Parts: sequence; C-alpha cells; structure tokens
Amino acid sequence: MEDGVRELFPGIRVGTMASTSPSHPSLSDVRDAQSRDVNLRRQLAARHFYQYGKRIHFGGAAVAIALALLSPVVLLVAPDWGPILGAIGGLWTFVSRAVLERFKQDYQRKGATAQEMFDCSVLGIAWNDALARRLPEEEIHKASGSMGNVDEYRSWYPAVSALAWPGSVLLCQRSNAVWARRQHRAFGQFLNVTAIAWFGVGVVIAVLHDASLAQYLTTIALPSLPALLDATEIANQHAKAAGSRQILENQINTLLERANATEKHLREIQDQIFALRRDAPLVPEWFYKLIRSDYEQDMRYAAQLASQSDGNRPPGSQEGD
Repeated sequence: MEDGVRELFPGIRVGTMASTSPSHPSLSDVRDAQSRDVNLRRQLAARHFYQYGKRIHFGGAAVAIALALLSPVVLLVAPDWGPILGAIGGLWTFVSRAVLERFKQDYQRKGATAQEMFDCSVLGIAWNDALARRLPEEEIHKASGSMGNVDEYRSWYPAVSALAWPGSVLLCQRSNAVWARRQHRAFGQFLNVTAIAWFGVGVVIAVLHDASLAQYLTTIALPSLPALLDATEIANQHAKAAGSRQILENQINTLLERANATEKHLREIQDQIFALRRDAPLVPEWFYKLIRSDYEQDMRYAAQLASQSDGNRPPGSQEGD
C-alpha cells in the first residue's frame, strides 16, 4: 500500500498524513477531548433531555396500549361499555398527537443540541448557527446533575488508534450512522410484527365470541386504533430514519475511500446527523438495553478492523440517539 494511505475497512482506504492540530483532531485527540468534564456534562445533559422526551412519548403510547389491551376484556365482560371505550380511544388519539407530541419534540431538540455541542467540541467541527442555537452552559450544568454514571460516556467514540484527521472525524461520524441505522431498523421491524400480531388477536377474539361487526368495531377496533396507528406510523418513521442513516453511511464511506474530505464535507455530514437526531423517532430504553450488548460487540469488531494495521487494541463501545 502506498505511503500515507492505509485500509480502514475492507475496500475503504484513508490518508494518514494529515494535520493533528486542535481543530483537526486525531483519534487520540478525540479520546482526550471526550473525557473532559465539560464534554461529559454535554453528553449527560443530552441523555437527560432525551429521557424526558421518551417518558412523554412512550407514556402516551402506554395509555394507547392499555386501551387496546382493555378492549377484548370489555367485549367479553361488559360489551355495553364498548362505545365509551371507543370514545376514550378517539379522544386520546387527539391528545397524544396535538399536545404530547409538542413537548416530546422540544425535549428531543434540546437533546440533539446538547449532543451537537459535544460533537463540535470533541471532533473540532465549527458550529453551524443556522442549524441551531447553543444551549446555555447553565442549562447544560443543571441537566447533567451530579454526573452520575459518567464512566459509560468516557469512551463514546472508538478512539484508541492514532488515525489522523479527517479520517478520525469520519470514523466517529460513521459510528453514529451505523449504530442508529441498525437500531431504527430493528425497532421498526419489532413494531410492525407487534401491530400485526395484535390485530390478529383482536379478530380471533371477536370470531370466538361471535361478536357482530358493530361490536367488533366499537369494542375492539376503535379502542385499539390509537395503538395500531402509533405502531404502524412509528414503524414507518423508523424505517425512513434507517434509510436516511444508510445514505449518510454511504456518503461517509465514499469520503473515507477517496481520502479527500474537507472541513466543509465534515460540517455537511454533521448537519445531517443533527437533523436526524432532532427529527428521528425515539427508541425506548428497554429496547436499547436489549440490543446494546450485541451492538457493542459488532462495534468493537468494526473498530478492530480500523486499527488492526496499527496494532492497536479494540476501542470502546458506542451508544445510540
């Protein structure tokens, strides 16, 4: 292989002779920067904002699911209550979309902004004022609290090798894209399967109970509608988010392969990462914890490929947005 070039992933080669100034950080610089208190606080604040957004979003979803689960019981035990349950389901559909969604979006935007502040500081990327306004550091400090469980954020990016800029930044951006793509795709598929299964259960219960079409519609279909609508709509959103991340991943791979990325390229990629974090559907904590272990192993393997030629140890794991 020619001087100044090494293979980062199979078929993807990057230049190694590049500036390592603070604004052009190597992976070693990234490793040091992401462990500084000011950046750890930004990650903890992002986590705080995302969690509040998730509580609002999935709390509303829990009510819709409860209505869906209650509908077969009402059909079997108190069918006269079916129309009332259906009316409640219709009202909750309006409340969840017109009221709760606004609060969720505000917290998600703050989470994406705090994470953008972390990325720009750690990766040496200029802030884009047209994209978002920085959060006050006072708000970051309050949201980050006592910095409990901070150790899991010290190795946010797989930054063990000495890969130089711009490959160092592209590798970190790529880890964001890959992790989120897989997470969104997996959760979207889970939602589709769940929605189809519950629809089938409702039909079977109605048939076994010899319910009329009117009883089925008012007692099972309408109360279940908010949950089914949420599941299918959110599944489509996750599939779309996964597709967007795939496109971004392909762009990053191309830049890595050509080894000609500029500051403008890195900023454009970061703009897309921010937009996806701000607008993409949220993934519940329980699902993230379910897949985290396997995803970490996969991420370590990919990072090993990135550092093998330099003989470095496998880097740490990367958590999802």
